[in-house]
Formats: sequence, C-alpha cells, structure tokens
Amino acid sequence: MPDFRIWLLRTFALLPLPLLHMVGAALGMALSLLPLRLRTMVDINLALCFPDQSPAWRRRLRRKALAHLGRLIFESGKVWHADRRGVAALVRETRGEALIGEALSKGGAIVATPHLGCWEIVGNYLSIHYPLTVLYRPQGGALDRWIRERRQRLGARLEPADQSGVRALMAALRRKELAGLLPDQDPKYGGVFVTHFGRATHTPVLLARLAHKAKVPVILCFAERLAWGQGYRIHFERVPEEVADPDSQVGTQVLSDAVEALIKRYPEQYFWNYRRFRRRPPGEPPLYPRRRHH
Repeated sequence: MPDFRIWLLRTFALLPLPLLHMVGAALGMALSLLPLRLRTMVDINLALCFPDQSPAWRRRLRRKALAHLGRLIFESGKVWHADRRGVAALVRETRGEALIGEALSKGGAIVATPHLGCWEIVGNYLSIHYPLTVLYRPQGGALDRWIRERRQRLGARLEPADQSGVRALMAALRRKELAGLLPDQDPKYGGVFVTHFGRATHTPVLLARLAHKAKVPVILCFAERLAWGQGYRIHFERVPEEVADPDSQVGTQVLSDAVEALIKRYPEQYFWNYRRFRRRPPGEPPLYPRRRHH
C-alpha cells in the first residue's frame, strides 16, 4: 500500500509555490499560538541564543520562525519532486557561486549546508551543476526510500553516515569534487563541545578533520526563502581557512562561529525547534524538559 505521506507530497508538488508558502505560513502562525511542545522547544532555544533580547522580541521571532517552518513543510514535496527545469525555476538567484568554480578548479571543496532556509533546494541545485557526494543517515521505510530516490535523481551520490560514507567523501575530494555535510547537528558519535551562541554545544568534528586532511576550502551554502513564494536565493560563503587547523577543536569552533553569524543574519529562517543543545558537558544540567512517555 502506498505511503499516504508520499501521495501528499506529490500532490503538493503540483501546486504553485506562492500558494504552498501562504498555506504553510498560516499553519505556522497557528502553531505559534498553541501550547505545543514544538513551541516550547522554539522558546527555549530563542531564550538560550538571544538572552539579551526582550521577551516581546523573541515572541515576534518565534512567530516568524514557525511561519517559515510551515513553509518548509509545504514546500518539501515541490522541491523533492522538481526536475532540472523545476529547480531552475525555483532558484531565482545565486550569490558567491564563483567560490565553487574556483575551488573545483584547484582540487574540490566541502559544502556545509546548515538547517537554514530551504536546505533541500541547495542539494538539488548543486547536483545539477557539480559532482556532489553527500552523507545521509537512512531512516528506513517507504517515505525514506522515496526521498532518497528523489535526492539522487539529479546526480548526487548519497552515502551512509558511517565509515564507508566518510571514505566516499574523501574519494570525492580526491577526484576534485564536492563533498556535502550538515554542520549544525548534535552527533551521537564524533563530536566535540565548542561555543555556539555562548553555549557549550556538541558539534560534529568530521568536517574540520576532512578540511585539514584534504586541504580543501569549506563553503557555507544557504537557500534564502524569498517573500511571497517567489523562490530562493542561494548564498555561497567561504568559511575562514582556520577551519582546516590541525587541531580539529579549533577548526570546529571556526565552523561554528561561521554558522552562528549566518543564522544571526536570517534568524527567522532557522530550524529553531531542533534540540541543538540537547547533549551537555559532564556535570551540566539538561536544558530541555524530558519527554513524557504514555
């Protein structure tokens, strides 16, 4: 039996992006008014990251952030379903893309895409124009298989987030291609604590280690969601060279600082419901309430 969620995503793909964003924003605004765990997570994260701002300022940001979360939910089917022509129609502009060409001419690059804006369209756009290998954590099930197939159909190679995937990333860099990673996750393994928004934050160290070993630049990629469903503007920004420091703790801090600066420029488009500060250094109390199990 087909997964109902796949049918729903395919249906969304048929609708115009302005309508999807309008409905998604309305859903997000409604969620911001309800006492849900989702809203609680956003409130906690905003209080942790912007303690100097007023409660009223944070409430306004919460409303905007949840409106963008609604847009993210409704746009996903259209983005995953888009072919080459569809991706070209959705991406209205790029800024700093010359960084990718320069890096490939010299020996490849690591592209880091945080959970900001529409990160799925970044992978699609890069897949069409450049050779790209991306780490991916399989979830299982029909929906996951469908999403994986949609992500790979434009040319990207998806590799499991394990040692074989890391080897595949290094092989891509040796071929002078692009290797894609998420820089703002809380990894179960292979993480170090660095400062992020003034908090000790468990952050993957793999990206900094790859940058040092492969001697390639790291480029932040972010798809800004344009107003009124007009599409997306993709930004490419180089992370300071210190990200490849021999001390991976130093390199990971440089990466975290670059991601934080980008989030601060577009805070309403960040994925604030993610429990980014879940794992704490030894001896520190948890920052989020425990989940209730029935």
